[in-house]
Formats: sequence, structure tokens, C-alpha cells
Amino acid sequence: MRILFVFLLCLLGGCATTTSVVLLDPTQKYTPTPSVQILLKAPTRPYVEIAKLESKGLAGEPEPSVLEDAREQARKLGAHALLVLETSSIYQPPIIIHEPWPPYLPWYHDRWHGYRYWFDPMPFAYPAQRVLPGGNAYTVRSIAIRYTD
Repeated sequence: MRILFVFLLCLLGGCATTTSVVLLDPTQKYTPTPSVQILLKAPTRPYVEIAKLESKGLAGEPEPSVLEDAREQARKLGAHALLVLETSSIYQPPIIIHEPWPPYLPWYHDRWHGYRYWFDPMPFAYPAQRVLPGGNAYTVRSIAIRYTD
């Protein structure tokens, strides 16, 4: 049940990547741009730095998905390009969730029925433990820039 609930939250929430944004000059406001380039090295054209971004993905989420979320945030800020400073990944091992839920535990106390064991007619349908898969969690640090010419 928990896994299904987490999965539904991810679907309803859209992208699971979170991007933190720090504006370098909060007094400057720009209109959103239609597209944003992703650069791996500093451009030769003159530019001004708008904001610093840090995007973090979930375990197993690919790096391009994390970059796309950073690009969307930079587009909303009015940036012409996104200069990637650093990309790192941390391996997160699988997580074991032990079941059953509290109503199936022998020491579960119900207010009206006292202590009792809840009979499960299909114990084979619900395994005793579930595993959330692990994987690499990517973090991308970047700077949103706007060309001055």
C-alpha cells in the first residue's frame, strides 16, 4: 500500500526532481525565454549571471531528467543559457519496507475490539516485505546566464 501511495504521489506531483534557486540580484526581473541552452563550458559571448541553481533527483532518476528540470527553472527566470558547473551522483541502496501493516500485528490494540489477531484470508498475496529500488541520485549545480549583447 505504501509503495502504491508513493507512486501515486509521484505521478500527481509530476517530476520528482527538486531545483533550488538563488537569485544573485533579486531586483532584476526578466521575462521568461522560449528556450535555454545547456553549456558545459563558459561561452565566449559576454553574459551576466542571473541565478545559481541546484537540482536534485531521486534514486534511479536519470541525469537528463535532472538537467531538464534545471532548464525549465532557468527558462522561467529569463535565462538564455544554463552553465553546468558540477554534476555528482550518490548511490542509494535499496530500502526494505517490512510489512504487514499495524492491523495485522498481534500486539495491535483496537479501541472497540481489544487485542486480537486479524485473520488474513490471502497471506500469499501480500509478501512480508517490499523493496524500494535503489540507484544513483544525481545532483547538478549550475548557473543561469543571460547574454548581454
